[in-house]
Amino acid sequence: MIEVKVPATSANIGPGFDAFGMAFNLYNTFTFQEKNDGKLTIRGVKRRYQGKSNLVYKAMNQVYDRIGRHPKGIYIHTDIGVPVSRGLGSSATCIVAGLSAANRMSGSPLATEEIFNMAVDMEGHPDNISPAMFGGLVCSIGTHHENVFIKKEVDPGFRFFAAIPDFNLPTKEARKVLPKRIDHKDGVFNVSRATMTYLALTEGRPDVLAISMDDKLHQPYRKSMIRSYDAVCSKAQSLGAIGSCISGAGPTILCITTADKASAFKKNMGAFIHSIEPAWQFMELEPNHTGMQINEIPEDRHD
Repeated sequence: MIEVKVPATSANIGPGFDAFGMAFNLYNTFTFQEKNDGKLTIRGVKRRYQGKSNLVYKAMNQVYDRIGRHPKGIYIHTDIGVPVSRGLGSSATCIVAGLSAANRMSGSPLATEEIFNMAVDMEGHPDNISPAMFGGLVCSIGTHHENVFIKKEVDPGFRFFAAIPDFNLPTKEARKVLPKRIDHKDGVFNVSRATMTYLALTEGRPDVLAISMDDKLHQPYRKSMIRSYDAVCSKAQSLGAIGSCISGAGPTILCITTADKASAFKKNMGAFIHSIEPAWQFMELEPNHTGMQINEIPEDRHD
């Protein structure tokens, strides 16, 4: 029996559309065991996710099909810590966990790079997959089913907060509102700001981050799908946030402050969120620099 722990991720960080992702200390934890009972048993999730359409199981079968090995039975248990369809990489945790578990339980015939490429193929883009697997702040590119990434640690002078709405926003729906074409000037706008955002986060430049997180590729179109988005971002700025952005496809809103302002921001922003959206969650997130972890566990730990 093995346990796979995968961190939540926040993609884009404003202008880094489909390229940036960052891992945080919020986790989905999956337990796997091969059985001889000929059954697929999935626990810890709603009944509609307990069949063969389960994303974790589908990811496992990607590995089994590739290596030509199919166990008679599989047990999967999920301890859910990452909210589903909130822009925090829940699908990436499932894909990474399923692929990694199947590979480990098969004797690790596939290299990490191959698992990574398979995960990106399943997800469709590397922005959440990369930090989920490797941790840190990651910039990724991919062509022809081969992906490369650069991982950096975020400067410790920054603090991160998430306003997590009480409704979900599937990525497919969030992509439907994006334009098919963009102006050349908007592309240039995002390239320059994405570059500076990545450098500002890794080199500890809040002065640069304050002017680099603007975006013209996705946030102007998606923000109307997120109730109270403008009010939250405006209040965050008034309370000293360096910047705010949609986390991934949304609807979670990520706010960044400096360490010296974090305590007051957490208190006052939390009070504001709960005054206008009582059902929302507001939490501080710490960067995760290790990514996915796999451990052997005693077989009597779960039923």
